[in-house]
Formats: sequence, structure tokens, C-alpha cells
Amino acid sequence: MATLKLHGHEYYYEDHGPKDAPCIVLSPLVYTDTTVYEPIARILADDYRVITYDHRGLGRSEHTVSPSLESSAKDVAALIEQLGVGPCHFVGNCLGAYIGLRLAIHRSDLLKSCTLMGAVAEGESDETIKAMEGFVANIKKEGMKAGVNDFAKMWFGDTFRATKDPIQVSRREKWLSHIKHMKPDEMDSALQIFRRTDMSEDLNKVHCAVLVLAGDEDSPSNLEAYRRMAKALPAGEYKTIHHAGFALVIEQPEEVAENIRTFVGKVERHLQHQYKQAPRDFDARAM
Repeated sequence: MATLKLHGHEYYYEDHGPKDAPCIVLSPLVYTDTTVYEPIARILADDYRVITYDHRGLGRSEHTVSPSLESSAKDVAALIEQLGVGPCHFVGNCLGAYIGLRLAIHRSDLLKSCTLMGAVAEGESDETIKAMEGFVANIKKEGMKAGVNDFAKMWFGDTFRATKDPIQVSRREKWLSHIKHMKPDEMDSALQIFRRTDMSEDLNKVHCAVLVLAGDEDSPSNLEAYRRMAKALPAGEYKTIHHAGFALVIEQPEEVAENIRTFVGKVERHLQHQYKQAPRDFDARAM
């Protein structure tokens, strides 16, 4: 077990794979912890150094909820700096993806690449924010058990919700059980996502390669927003994964891992080529 103090708060993290290899930082979905990435970390750690961590207020990190997405991103930037793994490859789903997008906009110097799943550049409407604040207030009062089916519909595609495959069923039930037994003080973590600022006008500030991964069973409005963001990014790439919804790293971890491996490998080869062409002028932050 390892922890770091970041801006006065204790963060839990894990460090896998060879320490001299290029580093990939995996950032979890809201309401999950480092274990959500176990299948992916096992695959990637053969060739890469893999860092996973628990968001503040969740898992084994300090249970003081981050007041905003901005402060969460600053904490993760400090994690990358303190561990000395930047510039790195960053991967996020849900809350992790929103943190990755903010890092790509404001701290591209820390990133070689960024893989985003389940994040959009636009902010939420006042109506949606109010509705989601009501949802969080209700589950804090009544508990998550009553709303877990609604949560499953938000997170998982039809295929994953209906599957009878024993491995997939185990993954699905593990996280639905986890969510059912969440403590009230953990539930506020989602609010920073809903209250985020609009980032669509800042996408031209991203100076690293970005892969936008989407499940083909996510909502049509989300899929359109993901495509729009990928198109607006200076070096954006968009790909879909079959039989998955919003929570890609739970639904299709092996396919997600292979997409990350392919993308990161391509970026690493490009950076090595750049270095060979002009070693004195090379700056990984320019990727």
C-alpha cells in the first residue's frame, strides 16, 4: 500500500510494471477504485509502468471530497510530478476522463497522450445539473440500493446488462454490489462532473495526442458529443468498441487495453522518431 500527500490530502496509488518503461496513468470512474483497472493493468504492465490511484473521497484515498474538477485535476498533476513519471500517457473513464481532459488542456506538458472514455467537452445545462443534484441528494438519503438499476442503465450497454457470460456477470455484479454499499460521504464525488465548466472552446490548447474511445451502445447524444470533441482536438482520434456502453473499462477491459496499447505504442514510436530527427530540439511536451 502506498500513499502520497497532494495539496494536503492523502491519495492511495499502486505502481505496476517495469519502472524504466514509459508510464501509463489509469484514472477510475466515479464511485469506483483502483480495482476497476485490474484486468487492464495486468495486460499493460507487461510492457509499461502502470500507475493507478483512488480519487479523493473514494476507495483508500482520504475521504474528503474534492470540491471541483479543477482541484481534482491539480491533485493528479501533482501526483504525476511527485512520482516523476511525466510526461506520461493518461487514461480515464468517466470522472477519470474529465480529469484527463482538463490535464490535456491545462497541463499538456505532463502528457504524451490522453485516452478519454465517457467525457464530453461541453458543460451541462442548469436543468441537468439540478436534476443530478437531486439524484445525489436522494441516494444520500435513501441509499444507493433503490437507484442501482437506474445507475446500471446509465453505465452499461444492453449487451452487458443482459449477458449470461460468467466472467461478465461477475464483473457486473461486483460493481453493482459495490455501488449498493457506498457510504453517503462517497456519493458527493459525482457532483464535480455535473458542475464542470464548458471546455469546448479550450480544445485547441491540447498539445498531446488524444484517443476518444466510445462504446457503441452508449447514448446517441453522447456518441455525437464524443465525435465532435475528437474532431475539434488538434490531434484527436475517435474509435468505438462493440457491445459496450459508458463504463468501457468494466464492460470490455481486454479490448480497451488493446486499444490503449496500440495507441500508446504509436505515440511512443512517433516521439522516438522525432527525437532521432532533432535530438537537441526535442521536447516531448510538443507531441
